[in-house]
Formats: sequence, structure tokens, C-alpha cells
Amino acid sequence: VVIFSFSYNIYKELSGSASCNASTNFIDGLGGPIELIDQNGSFFSLEDQDIGLSLVYFGYSYCPDICPYDLERNAYVKDIMDEEQLDINLIFITLDPSRDTADRLKDFSEYIHDSMIALTGSNDQIEALKKGYGVFGKLNKIDNKDRSYLVDHSTFSYLVDKNGKVISFFNRRETPEKISDKIKCFY
Repeated sequence: VVIFSFSYNIYKELSGSASCNASTNFIDGLGGPIELIDQNGSFFSLEDQDIGLSLVYFGYSYCPDICPYDLERNAYVKDIMDEEQLDINLIFITLDPSRDTADRLKDFSEYIHDSMIALTGSNDQIEALKKGYGVFGKLNKIDNKDRSYLVDHSTFSYLVDKNGKVISFFNRRETPEKISDKIKCFY
């Protein structure tokens, strides 16, 4: 019981979902500028976006289960925010840039949500973002010919401002409604 209680309280502190006034310094320093290539092959800069908040998820388009599920949930968040007339960018950043080309991400993003921004870049750019956002991602390639590998990765969704500063984050157990309620705190 003590371990469960401690774990639950740490989870509530880390998730920051208890109330609008809850703040934590666990996320201080997380984030950074996002400048990559979008699903249309165009340069994308988060700082240049008209919308001030973005819900960002790191994953890969070949993911058989977790990424589609989490992105679909984030798409519902986007729809809820749209109904409330509160703009938010829905962003997906690949952890597998060698397979997730702009063309691949175009098809993938259209499948998930018509307004999703799907981003790719060089291995160095993706590694820098992983480090800045505290994202775990590991390719399970056997060799360079292996094209059917999986990618182990963390599954947080990040609420970020135009500068890429992480304002809040959400684990995969959070519902679209709870995420939307938390995001509304920042409008």
C-alpha cells in the first residue's frame, strides 16, 4: 500500500493533471526549438506557427500498435479543442527518419488526422530533439538490410509553446477529455 501510494503521488506530481494550478519543476529545461521537414517536404519551424500551443508526440509510422493508438487519442484532443474554438497544433515527430520520409509521413498523417503535422529530419536532428525532450528511442535493427525492425520508445505527449518549451506532458493512460481540460488551463 505504501509503495502504491508513493507511486501514485509521484505519478500525479509528474503528470501535473491534478489541477490548473499544479506546477512542477520536473519539466523545467525540457524541450527546444523544432525545425524539421514536414509531410509535404517543406521546412517547418515551430516558432513560425500562428498557433501558440502544440501537442507533440514522438514515434514512428511503422509502429504496429502504440503510436496509432496514442495519435488517435491526440487527434480526439485536437477535435475537442476545435469544438471549443481553441487552436492547437497536432504534431508527430518520427524517431525513425530513415524509413519515415516525407512521402511516407504524408500518407500516415492523412490517416490519423487531416491537420496533423508530421515531421522528419536527419538522424542528428532527431537525436538532438530526443535529448532536448527527454525522449527514449532505440532502433532494433539487426543489420542495415533489416527494414522490418521495431523501435522501442517512450510514449509521452508534450504540450509545448512556440519556442518548444514543455509546459505539460501526458502519459498514455490519460483520456482525451483530461488532456483537453489540462490544455484549456493555458488559454
